[in-house]
Amino acid sequence: MANAIAFLIVCLPSITLSYIVVCLISPWGTCTRCRPGGRNRTCRACNGSGKRPRLGWQIYVYLRRLHRDGTR
Repeated sequence: MANAIAFLIVCLPSITLSYIVVCLISPWGTCTRCRPGGRNRTCRACNGSGKRPRLGWQIYVYLRRLHRDGTR
């Protein structure tokens, strides 16, 4: 059990940094509601574009706006 916990502690920062890099390089991912059939013009999640911002990008934008509004 200790080996598994140590392995997770070692791998977690690299996985997190990899996801941050992916979100910075390509902030738009495919829409999870439209993915099976491609674009769906009636999808309210992506407004029919087939692309949605990734969760990491949404968190980044939220924190950036929070900082901007708090330092005015």
